[in-house]
Amino acid sequence: MKSNGKVIGINGNKIKLKMFKESSCAHCSGCGDANKLARELDVTYDGEVEIGDIVTFELEDSKMLKIGFTVYIAPILMMILGYTISSKMGGTEKVNVLVSFAFLVISFICLHIYDKYFVKEKVEMKVTAVEKGTELIDADSCTGKNK
Repeated sequence: MKSNGKVIGINGNKIKLKMFKESSCAHCSGCGDANKLARELDVTYDGEVEIGDIVTFELEDSKMLKIGFTVYIAPILMMILGYTISSKMGGTEKVNVLVSFAFLVISFICLHIYDKYFVKEKVEMKVTAVEKGTELIDADSCTGKNK
């Protein structure tokens, strides 16, 4: 997953970015530039960067898939599991639905506890390019030549 952001702060090798919106309205000229920026994000980058630069950063696809499965698919599977267990135990349709929603709530609580106490490594975005003015500088290039 690639995204872009504008550098709004620098603290050592940590840069604070204001992400650009990735929706279709982000490219519209109807709003001012301030409305095209979304949330803030901290990224580690050892290269040279200045406030106002446009930075391209990405998250590995495998990590994105793992996060997507954990957040979106696992709760649905828990909901189906709750319904199935309640159904096998002879519950009525109403009870089955209530148990499936209880399993959904339990899965969200488990995700919160997992994220808060067990996840040691936070997701780290990798800077791939820095745009200074009209030049695009490849962050992975050893030569530092412009593209």
